[in-house]
Amino acid sequence: MNIFREIFSKYDTDKVNGSYELAYEDCFAQIRENVELVYEIGVNRGGSVQAWREYFPNAFIVGLEIEKRIYPDWSGIKIEFGDATDYDFLGDVLKKYGKPDIVIDDGSHFGKDIIATHNFLWRHTELCYVIEDLGTQDPDYKNGFYMPGGFSAMTLVDTMIEELMFCKRKCSAIKLYHSICFMFKGIQ
Repeated sequence: MNIFREIFSKYDTDKVNGSYELAYEDCFAQIRENVELVYEIGVNRGGSVQAWREYFPNAFIVGLEIEKRIYPDWSGIKIEFGDATDYDFLGDVLKKYGKPDIVIDDGSHFGKDIIATHNFLWRHTELCYVIEDLGTQDPDYKNGFYMPGGFSAMTLVDTMIEELMFCKRKCSAIKLYHSICFMFKGIQ
């Protein structure tokens, strides 16, 4: 069993499946000791932020959650309540905690939200920006996350690939796996 599976299974997260488990282990295994600050958009029950705290042993984890809930005081974790598409809220989070090494977007899964959050946080991200659940962007997806009219987050991924190919952004690599995308800055 790899370390990712071991940790994320313990916290009962939905990230332990074939594609996510392998993708995260592939992208983060070599850097996990060096990561100091992670923002995760979408906290839900809190299993994922707890798992990230253990997976990145030297990191502080900031969870961004739109629904006000009561969470325990976990060591090395802080939950901030607000809308991750609200640039004032995101600006306040950045002032309070600093630029994240890694951003993991596991929020609403609405394309327009993913794009809005990325448009603000990407320029402040130091190492890697992750978008999960891209399968919800398929027009045939049955749970209603896809928004017709050009709001697919796949448009963002396509744009990032194009800009990487023509050196128009500070993106050094993009790794795509089933339903998840990693956008790196710096050498990968």
